[in-house]
Amino acid sequence: MLKFITRNWQLKLISLAIAVFLWALVVGQENAEVTVRMPVVVTGLSADLVVANQVDNEVELRLYGPQSLVRQVATRPQAKQLNLTGMGTGEHIFQVLPEDLSLPPGVEVVRISPARLRLQLAHRYSRKAAVRPVIKGNPAPGFEVNEVEFKPAEVTVSGLKAELTDLDWIWTVPLEVTGLKETTTLKANLRAPDGRAIRLVPNTVQAVIHIRPRPERPAGESPPAKKDQ
Repeated sequence: MLKFITRNWQLKLISLAIAVFLWALVVGQENAEVTVRMPVVVTGLSADLVVANQVDNEVELRLYGPQSLVRQVATRPQAKQLNLTGMGTGEHIFQVLPEDLSLPPGVEVVRISPARLRLQLAHRYSRKAAVRPVIKGNPAPGFEVNEVEFKPAEVTVSGLKAELTDLDWIWTVPLEVTGLKETTTLKANLRAPDGRAIRLVPNTVQAVIHIRPRPERPAGESPPAKKDQ
């Protein structure tokens, strides 16, 4: 037993000295109270369900302890995971508890806000919506956009039924046509309406932008009058 204790005694003595030094460093420093914002991450949501309410995207923690430790937590906050695996429709409550935060020894939780997170799950509703273009710029002089053809022409939109009943089409992000002289195919990203938690499948389509020469006006015909703004 004595031989085991004395084996590599120099290394063991150095390790003990370092541990005592670090302990003294932490204990000897001033304490601080720091506010930490912890992001909230939702995982495990079933493909046929949708979150029907607005969920807080972060939790505010008020921590107290040695300065170096609380600031270390503040610079690298962990995320609060809300695992919805196996959960069905209805209301689900998640508690945010100090023992779930994996804080360093010596760091205390003074306040958690909010301490409870509420999620309301509902069935996901799906329907088809036509794709509509948003055009940016102008073709080359003497040319114009004749039409924009999409492949596919419709996409599947899904989410809360109340948010989809009036959604007959989906707009693209602006399609740049500046300087075009001939029919061009572009990849078009689709843009979900603001304020709605909607999933698009697919979320990109092919846009075939048909360009044609602008018809010439008959000789002597006056240009159309400019409309008042």
